[in-house]
Amino acid sequence: MKPRFAALVLGSHSRLRDDGMLKSKKPGSWRCESRRPDFHLVKDCGTVDVIPMKECLLFTSCLLLASSAVADCTLTNLNITPIPDLGYEFYKGFPGGRYPHFSNSPPPAHFAASVNIANSGIKPLDVNGNEDEANGKIVMTSIGMSNTTQEFATGGAAAFKPTADADPAKDSRLIIVDGAQGGQPSTSWTNRNATTWSMLHSRLANAGVNSNQVQVLWMKQARATPPNNFPLHAQRLQEDLEQILRNAKFHFPNLKIAYVSSRTRSYSVGAPEGTLNPEPQAFESAFSVKWMIEKQISGDASLNFDSAKGEVVAPLILWGPYLWADGTAGRSDGFLWLCSDLSSDLTHPSGSGVRKVGAQLLAFFKTDSTTTPWFLKKTVVGQLPSCTISADVTNGIAPLTVNFSADASDADGTIRDYQWTFDDGTFATNANPTKIFKTPGTYTSRVTVTDNNGNNVTRSVQIGVAAVALADASISGNQFQMNVLGATNYNYVVQRSDDLTNWISVVTNHGPFTFISTNSGISRFYRAVLEP
Repeated sequence: MKPRFAALVLGSHSRLRDDGMLKSKKPGSWRCESRRPDFHLVKDCGTVDVIPMKECLLFTSCLLLASSAVADCTLTNLNITPIPDLGYEFYKGFPGGRYPHFSNSPPPAHFAASVNIANSGIKPLDVNGNEDEANGKIVMTSIGMSNTTQEFATGGAAAFKPTADADPAKDSRLIIVDGAQGGQPSTSWTNRNATTWSMLHSRLANAGVNSNQVQVLWMKQARATPPNNFPLHAQRLQEDLEQILRNAKFHFPNLKIAYVSSRTRSYSVGAPEGTLNPEPQAFESAFSVKWMIEKQISGDASLNFDSAKGEVVAPLILWGPYLWADGTAGRSDGFLWLCSDLSSDLTHPSGSGVRKVGAQLLAFFKTDSTTTPWFLKKTVVGQLPSCTISADVTNGIAPLTVNFSADASDADGTIRDYQWTFDDGTFATNANPTKIFKTPGTYTSRVTVTDNNGNNVTRSVQIGVAAVALADASISGNQFQMNVLGATNYNYVVQRSDDLTNWISVVTNHGPFTFISTNSGISRFYRAVLEP
């Protein structure tokens, strides 16, 4: 369909944004005449390369198509479940969970390797990459496009970098440098000789550090204008992410760990191809991250991080915080992503959106067991705060609602903040949060409490979440019965065994039920298993 548009006159400072839209670096250089009352131009949101005027004409259609996208603040609930909350459910035939086998936690070997790197592998380095505890630096940088740079550093005082730099609990030897760049989607980083990399090196130099000192990376990437053809668009992004991390290892030889996040929620839905990064593509970018990490966990040589297994070509890859939530539907930690959290294009973050992502990043880096060894300072001024952590329940059946409490005090000061993470990409920043664990597993929930001097303590409690449970077993006459408990949307299989070795399936039921069997007088064992 041809957009109805009278004329678009672009100033000499016109630029292309990472989502395929045109923009102007110079305020006031846009000028347009339109017969459509709903036509809006998006203002500056980053710095990118100038496009020749002949190319501007080619991109005019992208700008016009954006005006006809289905994008408004009534699109609050897409009925899509965040992948940490999917349980044993599938999305378009693909299993949920951030890691393999529906899990939200990395497999033990991968987790152990990451903890070992965090504790022993990340140390302050001098400009030559040699360990220097006294004067060396640990450099953390970011890679991504306009959303990434806004949330990480340039979106105001609530972005992650200014918030972290102002936090007295941050180790003073940790230098945070924003490498993400507006207008530079994933395809702008796949060539290791691209200008994006030279720009990142320049930013390191401006911060007084260099590539030998970079050891930690946060990446949030997207392809510009992805088509709605899942899983293909997610697979293309996965390929880009893998190449970017190989390039990062090339540019930063001491890079140890990369934390990767997928996109935030967009309020542009069902938009024509060539517009902003709409839904469900924004949600589906999580599978690009998930599949890449699973590929490394499987031992693929193209992402090898372990020198004992061959040439090291990539850092160890982990999930960073999971940022997507289905609008006002709420996530398992109560997190919402409102239309007001987005700017007028309904894709880039507003001030409140920047604040939400910045807060989640800070909570993650102040609590995760793979980050606290190098992110938090070790010196103590005065006295450490005291903190006792508790949970009203520590085990149960999914979905399991847990009320947490951190009872903290400081003998010579005040408590500055509470930062929680729940081991599945979600978070909280109050003393007494509530979290619903929707996916079976074992979760180490952590809180880091910081006082006004930056002294900090981290406490944790383990929560066991089961998929199914058996209860109320009884025998009456020749009848044996028991209750099979669990979520309503799973198939439960009761199995019988005479020797605890060979199991025979007896009955399958969709949802919890009461199992009844004739008592044969023979001692038997029963169990219930989940059939995803």
